[in-house]
Amino acid sequence: MAKKDTYLALLRRGVDETTAMTLADSGLKIGEIKKLDKEQLVQNYGLKDEIARSVLEVLQSGSTGKAKERYLSNVLSGPEKKPMDKIEEQRFKRQQKDILLELQEEKDRLKLAKVEQFRSQKVVMNRLGKTIELIVKLENNFDDESKEEQRSKIRDQLETRGLEAARDHELLELEGTPQDIVDFRRKIVPKLCFHACPTCGEEMDPRSSVNMDLGDDFGFICWECEHEFSSDMSLVVETRLESKKDWINIDPKRKPREKVLRPPRAKTSRKDVIAAELSATGADADTIAAAVEESNLTSGLMSINDWIDQTLAVKGYIQAQEDREDFIIATGAGATKFNKWMKKAGLAFNKQSGRWTRWEEN
Repeated sequence: MAKKDTYLALLRRGVDETTAMTLADSGLKIGEIKKLDKEQLVQNYGLKDEIARSVLEVLQSGSTGKAKERYLSNVLSGPEKKPMDKIEEQRFKRQQKDILLELQEEKDRLKLAKVEQFRSQKVVMNRLGKTIELIVKLENNFDDESKEEQRSKIRDQLETRGLEAARDHELLELEGTPQDIVDFRRKIVPKLCFHACPTCGEEMDPRSSVNMDLGDDFGFICWECEHEFSSDMSLVVETRLESKKDWINIDPKRKPREKVLRPPRAKTSRKDVIAAELSATGADADTIAAAVEESNLTSGLMSINDWIDQTLAVKGYIQAQEDREDFIIATGAGATKFNKWMKKAGLAFNKQSGRWTRWEEN
């Protein structure tokens, strides 16, 4: 085994097969070969000077496996790159710096464009809001009966402001129409919030204008004109509750829309069967009891007390081993209930003789 290991080790280090076989057959190991010099290899083992010198160099330098791996990596990686000239390196760095600067400038321009877009949208939105408020005011004046003479002028202003609102609404790419916003502002918002007295138009804070005298209602009072009023929304809710017009009506006799599965019927008990038979035949409990008693008499069964009296009159005692079978046949009682019926009849049991009697035997 040592010869083979030495032979393979020399082959891995690049030694030819003949020299490796010669050294392995001589019984040398790798460590022993390293300790020898060139003259000993030539004189003792018959190697030539050049071969002996190459063997010692190979053993001292170590295995050549890594050199082969480096050679394969160089072959697979392709030709070596030429070192870059300093002028080309400076030119490359300058181009890279210019590209980074252009990217940064592009980011800054994009950021400014987004800011300008938001600013322009904000300006358009503020302008649209002011136009909507003006249209709301014009429509309120148009519906006012005291300003019938100015309706033609108000109509022209509404047309002009409507075109401006439509332009801003289209620029913002909003859904719906400007008239939807106006209707919401005029009809729905006044029912949701209170900002002015309906009589004098004085601005008021709902939190400080609550009418505390109304305990069952949510009302307000204007401290300028002392006008008391309730919220339109509360009036709408109270009207709905009192009218019961839109309430949901539930018909208790109406069947469900989907089919309802009934639970499975439980198995009828013996009592239910007997009750059903009694109701079907029309018999009562007394009739059934009389029929049962009659059947006992006709079948020849005795009552337990009669059997006990009869047996005691004949024998003077009752013993389970002698009288159990006769007890079962005569009375129809169970075999396991023999002692129970004896105790129930008031008989005394003698443990020595195993007999039941009317008196206790000493």
